[in-house]
Amino acid sequence: MSEPTAPGWYTDPEDADQLRYFDGVVWTQHVTPRNPPPPPVTSQPPPAAPGGPAGGPGSAGGWGAPPAYGPASVAGERLPDGDVLAEWWRRLLARVVDAVLKSIVAGLLSLPFLGDLSAAVEDLLSQAVAGDANPDLTALQSALTEATLPVTLIGLAVNLVYEVGFLTWRAATPGKMLLGTRVRPADGPGPVSGGVAVRRQLVEIATQVLGLVPLLGLPAFVLTVLDPAWLLWDPRRQTLHDKVAGTVVVLRR
Repeated sequence: MSEPTAPGWYTDPEDADQLRYFDGVVWTQHVTPRNPPPPPVTSQPPPAAPGGPAGGPGSAGGWGAPPAYGPASVAGERLPDGDVLAEWWRRLLARVVDAVLKSIVAGLLSLPFLGDLSAAVEDLLSQAVAGDANPDLTALQSALTEATLPVTLIGLAVNLVYEVGFLTWRAATPGKMLLGTRVRPADGPGPVSGGVAVRRQLVEIATQVLGLVPLLGLPAFVLTVLDPAWLLWDPRRQTLHDKVAGTVVVLRR
């Protein structure tokens, strides 16, 4: 085999299975296999999920992912449109907050009708302090009877204006807003209309009216307890007034 005349890779004179580099003058020590092994096959990355790359729209945890609600978003507590039903304790605490606020307003508006009742109570206490063993309860009973109706009507009016006003304005009362919940129709997302908000108060009005009738006091008390307790076993966590109005209480997104 004749010596090459130009620099390059040529068949190694000492081993025909490899190539050796000739620098134009002498053979160098640089060799390489004549048939290099094929490049290793690398695994292909999995195709991107429809909707965009990871972290993008439509990916898990991306921009289009449904909102996370924490422990409440387990199976059976999320509505088909994605809203999550409010837990019972949120509803209870919201109800307590609203009851306190409504009681304060109703109490202030009822002050003009409580004057005779306050005077009768003071007179009764004076008789007790004076050592009267048989105080006269007639004035107290009369004042209590006279104050019951106007105070009850004021409470009903405050409750109706408070609930209907806030539900149609913000879809939530102050107590519900504080606890992160809102009211919506049960058949789909949307605002609560005035008619729905009024129907939602019919159970409360019924219990108050029944309470004015002496013989119906016990049924009124049972209805008062049963109304909020109904959500504990209802599949959609609806109270009785929710069922009458066709509403559910969900977490705010």
